[in-house]
Amino acid sequence: MIRVGIVDDHPVVREGLRMLLRVVPDIDVTLECEDGPGAIEALNHVLCDVLLLDLKLKGNLDGLATFDAIQQQWPALRVIILTSYRDPDSLAYVEARGAHGYLDKTVEPDDLLTAIRQVSRGRRIWDRNPTTAVLPSLAEPLTAREQEVLMLLAQGLSNKEIGVRLGIREKTVKVHLSHLFAKLAVYDRTQAVIVAYRRGLVRLTTF
Repeated sequence: MIRVGIVDDHPVVREGLRMLLRVVPDIDVTLECEDGPGAIEALNHVLCDVLLLDLKLKGNLDGLATFDAIQQQWPALRVIILTSYRDPDSLAYVEARGAHGYLDKTVEPDDLLTAIRQVSRGRRIWDRNPTTAVLPSLAEPLTAREQEVLMLLAQGLSNKEIGVRLGIREKTVKVHLSHLFAKLAVYDRTQAVIVAYRRGLVRLTTF
């Protein structure tokens, strides 16, 4: 049973999510709050595996501050950002700080359920179009192998795990990553994944 929490300041959204999740046999809604302080207080008393968190919360503790507080106190809790707030900097921030996913509130119910199940198993799920910002085309397209490495990187796999999955040496994985970083104009793994999500190079169905 996957224990799911909902943190959103819109009653209609909370009710809709509760109605969707409570009819699913492998999911149990154990927490439902309208603001950050309420969520933090509730987490001291109830168990939760996956938390659906809106970034736009009313009160003194907004979504980003709530996310930070939760990450500090419950680092093992897997957080999916479920919001219609599409600020690229905020989304990049929560991704870099360890959020397990981002989904827009227009997500299809089946995709949301898939995301919850995947995240509960440690996977990371990110909407393929988290921002409407237009990015310039890549100076050089990714090769098929680089795309495979990128998709596995987005799932949170280590270099060794990527090598095993693709049947190549870890040293070869590092070479592919260096080429990826150059083509995406980034300097590390986190930036590569963020840029890949923004460009639509990896998508929800990948996972």
